[in-house]
Amino acid sequence: ATNAKIARAVLNAQGGLALEQAQDGIRASYRGDLELANVRVINRASSSPFAGWRSLALHGLAARYDAAGGVDVETARVVFSNFSGRVLLDEQGRLHLRDILGKEAGDAAASKPKPEAKAASDAPPVRLHFGRLELQNGQVTYTDNFITPHYTAELTAINGTIGAFGTDATKAAPIDVGARLTANGPISIKGKVNPLAASPSLDLTALAKDIELTNLTAYSTKYTGYPITKGKLNVDLHYRLANDQLSADNHIFIDQLTFGQRVENDTATQLPVQLAIALLTNAKGQIDVDIPVSGSLNDPQFSVGGLVWNAIGNLLTKAITSPFTLLAHAFGAGSGEDLGYVAFAPGSADLPQAAQDKLDTITKMLAGKPSVSLDLIGRVDPEIDVPALREAYVERQVRRQKLRELRNDGQKADPATVRVEPDEYAGYLTEAYRAEMAKRLQKGPAPAKPPTVDEMEAALAESAPVDAAGLTQLAQARVQAVRGYLAGKIPDNRVFVVAPKLNAEGIDDKGATTRVGFDLK
Repeated sequence: ATNAKIARAVLNAQGGLALEQAQDGIRASYRGDLELANVRVINRASSSPFAGWRSLALHGLAARYDAAGGVDVETARVVFSNFSGRVLLDEQGRLHLRDILGKEAGDAAASKPKPEAKAASDAPPVRLHFGRLELQNGQVTYTDNFITPHYTAELTAINGTIGAFGTDATKAAPIDVGARLTANGPISIKGKVNPLAASPSLDLTALAKDIELTNLTAYSTKYTGYPITKGKLNVDLHYRLANDQLSADNHIFIDQLTFGQRVENDTATQLPVQLAIALLTNAKGQIDVDIPVSGSLNDPQFSVGGLVWNAIGNLLTKAITSPFTLLAHAFGAGSGEDLGYVAFAPGSADLPQAAQDKLDTITKMLAGKPSVSLDLIGRVDPEIDVPALREAYVERQVRRQKLRELRNDGQKADPATVRVEPDEYAGYLTEAYRAEMAKRLQKGPAPAKPPTVDEMEAALAESAPVDAAGLTQLAQARVQAVRGYLAGKIPDNRVFVVAPKLNAEGIDDKGATTRVGFDLK
């Protein structure tokens, strides 16, 4: 039924065997010890070693077979020692376990009629109970020939115990297994598991420390375009399975991850991977993230590895596409606060307090990310800024008239503090209007009747020098207000001014369109 071949095996038994031919079929029982030793299994297709062990010993075994009553197997202690296995991914990216365990039938076999299988409810029950499973000195080798150069990892010194478990067990079995990844730190798995129950359950914690990431440089080069020249990985995994629902917390800690020069290849992503890593890295050169995942075993597309890699991929994508959202979450800023821009009042380049508070937060965030630079993009929205600029021009002309009067009276006045009271406004507006009309009389006749306040304001607003140059100046003034506030807080060589944008195109966050936007590089 498989492509595996038993090249060697020895069966040792010491116990009592009883056979009986009953009316309803054969009955058999065995009590004693049983050992399957010196086993060597090879891949029939390649004749390469697949699995083997020195001893699989069942101590205190009590087994019974009854054609009608089913199978009962109970053993006090199982010892699995000096075992080894090999997992191979070939050049086409196929896992060789599929070829070994899933032997494909030929056309003749496929066309041959098969007897109908017995309904599951009619099959005799199988009841299993193991008192204790001991793992001693195991080893598993993984080879990946799909990437170049080929990658091989060995899990050695696999030792540990699993407590009592079985098909009728009501309590999960305690598990404590340790191993070592060759040339790396220890790996441990602890918790509880009930694998043979009708509804399997587990609650496991797995720890792996000091894994050298340079051993994975072939993978990083293939998929990111950058070889890893330095870095260590620690993982702390906690997996829970109940009622066919899996939930997991993956705590990943990477220390001093360093990339080499980019290596162009067809499989490498074009996303800015180094920016994503820089955003995830703290001031100590560490990446410390929690990646929770969940899923249902009833989903035909369920895959633990797929869930974890999708979660990691989503994290990197978020770092690239929504870096300020990621930073705000990591820094504890409000979830509703968009740190990707600061807003200005229409027609103004004065930095409001709310904008200063945002910039303070961004400054603290970037202080721990020295390799990240900040781009500033000044923006205006003509539909909002132009009317505001015209209104501001009218106000300035009115204040100018009062300032002129104060100075004519010999008073000292600061243009920035001159205030026109409501009962003064119409008079000074009229003087500003007349001054403007004096310029226009050379171009046309004087108005037939005295204008209203609204008409005077409209005439002054129309004469405001608001054009593309004025809008560009406003956008640049906003950028300089932000840059001036950041001076001394973020090094100048990490802050860049990008060409201004004189419209609201591309703003889809529903925030203010009169702003200075940010980008991270």
